[in-house]
Amino acid sequence: MYGIIEYNSEGKPKCEICQKHFDRVVSHVRQVHGLNATEYKIEFGFDRKKGICSKTSAEKTRVKTIENYDKVISENLVIGGAKTRFKKGHKGRTIDKVSQQTMNRLINNSFKK
Repeated sequence: MYGIIEYNSEGKPKCEICQKHFDRVVSHVRQVHGLNATEYKIEFGFDRKKGICSKTSAEKTRVKTIENYDKVISENLVIGGAKTRFKKGHKGRTIDKVSQQTMNRLINNSFKK
């Protein structure tokens, strides 16, 4: 189970370090408190794969992504992703290399059907 992100009445998430609210907590934490996203999320028990931002900020990001969809898809996923695609004959990740967080996610998601 992960920690619960608290939001204020404006929908902004709270920084667990200074107790103030921001549109993008992780950006604030990196700039002011000197922690990267992973360090912050581990320290306070948040899901490392989930963003911590206001709905307003998430919507702005979504709109920008849609505006740049062709560039994002072609350059980042198709061209840039070529290096990380599964290769024929590769064994993949063995269970001993799967993090506990990923294992928990796989177990929890398999029962949500």
